[in-house]
Amino acid sequence: MRNLSIALALAMNAFGSAASDAALVITLAYIIQVQSAAWYVKLTDRLFGKKQVQG
Repeated sequence: MRNLSIALALAMNAFGSAASDAALVITLAYIIQVQSAAWYVKLTDRLFGKKQVQG
């Protein structure tokens, strides 16, 4: 989730004329990945309770 700009730069250089298609796929995958991570956190909080922070 942290390396979207690096992935886009590599795709733009690696795929040449198909770079816009590759950038679209990477961007859509990023959106799906972030949303699924948010759902995962919400689900685990419901199932196991929120984690207590000690400090």
